[in-house]
Amino acid sequence: MDINLSADSWQVLVAFGLYLFGSVAIGIGAHVYLKRGSFMEGYFLGHRGLGPWMLALTVAATAISGGTFMGFPSLIYSHGWVMCLWICSYMVVPLTTMALLGKRINQAARIAGSVTVPDVLRDRFDSPALGILSSSLILLFLAFNLVAQFKGGGLLMKEAMRLPPAKARFLGAESAADHMLHLTFALPDGTQDVQKTPFPSNKAIYLKERTEVDESEREVRVYFRLGQEVTHKHVKFPPQQVKVPWLARPVELGYLIGLIIFALTVVAYTTYGGFWAVTLTDLLAGLVMFAGVILMAILAMQQVPPTNGLTGLPAATETLRYLEPPEGKAGDLVYGPGPGQFLSVGLAFSFFLMWSLMSAGQPSGMVRLMSFKDSPSLRRALLLVCSYYFVIYLALVIIFVCARALFPTQYLREVGSEGEPDSIMPAMVRHLAHPLVAGFLLAAPYAAIMSTVAAFLLMISSSLVRDLYQRTFNPKASNRSLKAASYGVTALVGVVVMVGAINPPGFLQYIIVFTGSGQGCSFLLPMALALYWRRSTRQGVFAGMLGGFVAVFGLYVLGWIDSYTQAHLQEHHQAVLVAQEADKPAPEEPGLERSLQNTLGWFPGWGEKRPDSFAPLYPAGLDPLVWGLLFSLILTVGVSLCTRPDEERARRYFPEEPAASA
Repeated sequence: MDINLSADSWQVLVAFGLYLFGSVAIGIGAHVYLKRGSFMEGYFLGHRGLGPWMLALTVAATAISGGTFMGFPSLIYSHGWVMCLWICSYMVVPLTTMALLGKRINQAARIAGSVTVPDVLRDRFDSPALGILSSSLILLFLAFNLVAQFKGGGLLMKEAMRLPPAKARFLGAESAADHMLHLTFALPDGTQDVQKTPFPSNKAIYLKERTEVDESEREVRVYFRLGQEVTHKHVKFPPQQVKVPWLARPVELGYLIGLIIFALTVVAYTTYGGFWAVTLTDLLAGLVMFAGVILMAILAMQQVPPTNGLTGLPAATETLRYLEPPEGKAGDLVYGPGPGQFLSVGLAFSFFLMWSLMSAGQPSGMVRLMSFKDSPSLRRALLLVCSYYFVIYLALVIIFVCARALFPTQYLREVGSEGEPDSIMPAMVRHLAHPLVAGFLLAAPYAAIMSTVAAFLLMISSSLVRDLYQRTFNPKASNRSLKAASYGVTALVGVVVMVGAINPPGFLQYIIVFTGSGQGCSFLLPMALALYWRRSTRQGVFAGMLGGFVAVFGLYVLGWIDSYTQAHLQEHHQAVLVAQEADKPAPEEPGLERSLQNTLGWFPGWGEKRPDSFAPLYPAGLDPLVWGLLFSLILTVGVSLCTRPDEERARRYFPEEPAASA
């Protein structure tokens, strides 16, 4: 195991460490606040004392996560300007999130002394079943989301360290039919590893006799002839890997160390400091993110090489027009719907709803709205968050359009290149700036991930300790036992998620979309109707939450089954073609996959091309969130109209309204 770091990596880590030190110091300082008043209200809500600046930055930092700084950039890099249509609705998110539910959910929480989102629903209808259902949904979706966030934190720390490659022996390189160069290495443990790198152009010719091996730098220089010119690429030896007992394949050492550092930091300060640690760190994170993306955008535009004789468009945009994407034609990176018909009009509309409405339905955001101190704070925070989002997302689009011009194919998963798409953010940071500056810039996405993970850890802890343990199983639990349970559960959840993130999902942003859609469709309309519609009933809200969840989760499950089925049927089809060419008997058709195809092939969206194997079915070309919201609305309203409301509970939350006739 070789963990010797370069001088550049040490400089990055020193600057990066200053941010981590600040976060830990904030957690220690925030612990003082827990000694004032009720422990549960202080640990999970900060005694409802957030002012406008604190509220604005904690709402923004909680919403801006690893998806924003790593998943979304990877999609901009892969698919170009069309991603603006995906994210443009974030400019109105504060209106739908803070203006729609903010004042009313804060009032409802104060009426009953509710501390968590399940508390609000349970107290509004005096229904333990609603509390348990909402807690279970939060636990399910946040578990998915936390694994993705931990992956982002591990990738960032890995890029900050940049451990040297493994000690290996170069065995040779061969060009493949897909314009990829396969380099084979012998590792110290006797196994072999293959590194792939794309040709610089489809017309390039690999010059095998000119290949050079640099043992000191642990890299191979491979040469290509492109017309009359000769160009070369540097291919690093395979990364160092370690075996994990319960995994079939080894894990990259740099990622594993980065994951452990990230987990220890965020779990420690969240566990010890509670809500105030998270909120105060959100303030620091929000400022770091804001300054970081502006600086990165300026540096990125300066780095893009000018184009010859082309005017009227930014250099990065002109460069994209002439790149050859793996799929589609030149220019697809500049014009919609992007390479491979990535974002159709229907999906663009769906994703506008995704961000503008689903953000209002996220329990993590609702908790922040339960904690502000007065209405003027809410109004001022709303304007601040709108401006903040505009700057952050505009800068990100600029940065990663420039990234595609600087790294045409290096981080495209489809061509099997050197890095995975989710790594483009930290790679750009290291490319753009001096190591000391890079350390502070890397703190921007790291801050985003830390703030989101901390908020989610508290959400899960509150669901288990407050909603299930105290309110369901042990209503007479002492303050001391609640404190011990809160600390223990927060730490335990962090450790469990870290273990799950050792073998992370493939594409971070699709996990974020799945959890955002699922939570939004489960909570948005049932919560809004519970807060604003006197006639709503516990049966209607229960049915609406369950219906929204089933619609979204069902379409994702069907999508996963479809991806599995189509992949295996395609493999069988290829095997049949190979057998026919070799004049051999055709292999037996897979029975399970053919049965699934025959049984579910009628379902709308089945068999259609989707951007990722994790993606759901899109009936009528619309995202599952549209169908989830529709199911949730119909069931909440329909079942409420068919059942009788609790008038005594309704008068408590709607005192100014006359009682409805029996």
